[in-house]
Amino acid sequence: MTRRAGTAAQRCRPVVVLLALTLLLGCTAAPADDERDPERPEAPAFVVRPGLYLAPPAPENREEQNRTLRRLVEMIERTPPGERIRVVAHSFSFLPAADALVAAHERGVHVQVLSDASVSGDWKAPGRLRDALGTDRTRESFLYLTPGEMHEKTWSFTRTGSSRDVVLVGSENLTYHSAGQYTDVWAWVGRRDVRRVFDRRFAQLIRELPGLRPVPPVRVGRDRVWFYPLAPRLPDPVLAALQAVPPAGATIRVAMYAWLDDRGLALARHLAALHAAGADVEVVAGKSVAAPQLAVLRDAGIPVHPGVFADGDIHHKLTLVSYVGADGRRHRYVLTGSDNYTGPSLERPELLLRIDADRGPTFRRYERWVDALAGRGNR
Repeated sequence: MTRRAGTAAQRCRPVVVLLALTLLLGCTAAPADDERDPERPEAPAFVVRPGLYLAPPAPENREEQNRTLRRLVEMIERTPPGERIRVVAHSFSFLPAADALVAAHERGVHVQVLSDASVSGDWKAPGRLRDALGTDRTRESFLYLTPGEMHEKTWSFTRTGSSRDVVLVGSENLTYHSAGQYTDVWAWVGRRDVRRVFDRRFAQLIRELPGLRPVPPVRVGRDRVWFYPLAPRLPDPVLAALQAVPPAGATIRVAMYAWLDDRGLALARHLAALHAAGADVEVVAGKSVAAPQLAVLRDAGIPVHPGVFADGDIHHKLTLVSYVGADGRRHRYVLTGSDNYTGPSLERPELLLRIDADRGPTFRRYERWVDALAGRGNR
């Protein structure tokens, strides 16, 4: 009995020691997941959603509420030290974004910003960036006020929150004025191939401005990007896209901020020809659409809706195309970016994005948005 009792006691010693260690360590170790204080839940991971971001105008004097710019500031705030943010901004007056970029730099993020000197050179936001980042383009952080008219609008992050390789392009400027307009932005997430394309463009802008050599269009998966200036003798990519549309059964929706000059007339005349041949064409015209272009559209019977509203105007550069191809299937794509229907757009640093929208809800989301702008839904 004594031997068996002693053996049992020996068997219990490891258990006793383990319990003692557990109690001792429990005083200092973090609790297990199921023991965490329910009154202090963990913050959810910050994740950037890929795809389409649409923003109506923010109210006057509350421009910080613009939902796309607010999301951008959140991305800047969630970028960890050692990562990189690159901004290409035609115009930059939005102080919340400038302050967030300065704070990111101070915590160890590499912040690199290009903005058009002729537009933004004397504004407070670039001034804050210049004071904090400096202007030495060989350093990890800098502000470069670019010579010449640079009209692109892109933002890229090597990482923000738990999302890597984030690239955003669209029609939204980093300004209080743009916060009061209707805008669209397209986001890629987890696409290193896309980020590298835009990294190469960023390096070209630094190296070559104000005189950029033309570069060929770039495929990014099923999408395509044109970086202007366009090479001499190359066709206008917007006109070429429209010329390839068979009119029977096609629908074309345009929401355009600026529509001017000979290029604008050529595009208006081709849309009129498509409409006459059976395509369903409709236009939402921004504040910088000229009278001759409007006359061509209206004389062809194309419905034209004003894109200037009581709460703000459109800043879109949108063309939505849906058609039945030779294969009998319906094809859909969206043209967007910073390319207005004007001749100067083809000659300056500019961006046109063609989004393949055959699958998924992208095209329908764009359609609902333009329908609302045309008065067929809630904006």
